[in-house]
Amino acid sequence: MKTKLGNDSNSQITYSKAEEEQLGERIRSIRTRKGYTQKQMADKSKLNINTLSMVEKGKTSPSIGTLQRLARALNVPIAEFFDSSESSNKIVFTPQHSRPDATCCHALIQNLAKGIKNSTIEPFIITMQKDAGSGGRSLIHSGFEFAFCLSGEILYQIEEIEYPMKPGDSIVFPAQMPHRWENASKNESQMIIVFTPLFQTPDQGKTHFQFDEREE
Repeated sequence: MKTKLGNDSNSQITYSKAEEEQLGERIRSIRTRKGYTQKQMADKSKLNINTLSMVEKGKTSPSIGTLQRLARALNVPIAEFFDSSESSNKIVFTPQHSRPDATCCHALIQNLAKGIKNSTIEPFIITMQKDAGSGGRSLIHSGFEFAFCLSGEILYQIEEIEYPMKPGDSIVFPAQMPHRWENASKNESQMIIVFTPLFQTPDQGKTHFQFDEREE
């Protein structure tokens, strides 16, 4: 059974066997649909084939870093591992208490853009237990990564430089730079994280906000 985390530092995530098996089945289904064998998938993602097999069988909970490697190798958004629906919308409104979610690697991951059509943005709220993080290895992927600390303490490490984040702090950087993050608090921490590809349309803020010329 799963318990959603809130602002209560005593709240917990509990994991069920069914949830791990469901995540593994979705990964296996996507791999099969793409026509890859387990060995080919292990080679593409640079994961140990035994690790991949354990994930697909629901015998282990993969880190977020592992999920990102698999998503990159399969050329799918990471959100596809958490929801198998084929809905495709131009506008996605997500009420606070209706966020699609999944548990993974000691964290609750809530998808804020489920089913958006032609998605070029992947926004999530990640609520982490103590010691949760992106995994032991540094991550490298395309586009940009943006993170905003909502509560607790989060430590980002980008190219061996550490960026401690407290509520209200944010960071954005080219995701090709090796990076990792972790919950640096003894209690629960929560952040918004957004993955987005490179765009060739600069200064999009000017189309949304009217700045006084003296402020530009």
